[in-house]
Amino acid sequence: MKKTKSYFSIPAYGEWFIYAGGYKKEDSHSYDVYGQRWAYDFDMKINDKYFEGSGNNLEDYYGYLQDIISPIDGFVYAIEDGVPNSRVYSDMRPSWDSDKVQGNHIIIKTKYGEYVTICHIEPGSFKVDVGGIVSRGQKLAKVGNSGRSLCPHIHMQVNTGDDFFNSDPLIIRFKGVLANGHKKHYIKKGDYVQNESQD
Repeated sequence: MKKTKSYFSIPAYGEWFIYAGGYKKEDSHSYDVYGQRWAYDFDMKINDKYFEGSGNNLEDYYGYLQDIISPIDGFVYAIEDGVPNSRVYSDMRPSWDSDKVQGNHIIIKTKYGEYVTICHIEPGSFKVDVGGIVSRGQKLAKVGNSGRSLCPHIHMQVNTGDDFFNSDPLIIRFKGVLANGHKKHYIKKGDYVQNESQD
């Protein structure tokens, strides 16, 4: 199993819950979907809840419209925008309002040639452009629910190429990250995670 040469940060401020993802098969986001094998879904969960209110409106969700920040220094390789948000339901059943799995997304290429994809971004919220250079911690966009997403969250995966489904997946190594209050290079489903520095 290949790992990233780069060390990554959590792509947001504050504490997030890993709904899916890890570095072992039992924690995998989607083990049988090759490109997404070592992906992560970061959800904002407070007092064991993802939302306040009915849960049937995007605005109910704690994660909605939170800032997405770059988890690494790199080059903005690609951006897709214009995919509408999908509907949400309190029981997390899928609406599948879009056939575009990733929804609005950005791909950042690292100095080691790794391709970092961040998905389900709020339409029209990008703060960077294709061809630009981004720094770790720089604001990229806002959390949305575009594409095939059950609720507002951040999907992040790293691959050896730009093919979301078929490029070789890489186990992500983290640095400066706390998981359940402890420094960790590897994090997994069920962890509450945050960057040590919130700058």
